[in-house]
Amino acid sequence: MKITRPPRVPRSGSATKASALAGAKGKSFAGKLASAEHGARTANGTEKLANARKLSAVTEIGAELKAGKLTPQAALERVVEHVVNRHLGKTASPARRAQLATMLRETLADDPLLAAKVRALGRE
Repeated sequence: MKITRPPRVPRSGSATKASALAGAKGKSFAGKLASAEHGARTANGTEKLANARKLSAVTEIGAELKAGKLTPQAALERVVEHVVNRHLGKTASPARRAQLATMLRETLADDPLLAAKVRALGRE
């Protein structure tokens, strides 16, 4: 038994799509486009600012570590505290905060790649 393709039927929607696209112009379209671009720029700028603030806290810890103001262990504790504050907020229960901090410390110790990086902090 031979299987063949079904007969080709011209699409009627192609002409409809083309006419809809041709009608997407004028002041209303340009206004919507400008509004969308402005919203994207604003959101992107806000996101960049928030990311810069997040990075600045960790960068500050790294700078203090390089300057010798912090030991590697103290720097890790500050990073863990920063992560806990960022993910749970300062209003989370002490038990919940301690649980997350413990999990982070265990991951830093148990993961071979992270543990190697932590050991390298002490050697730099």
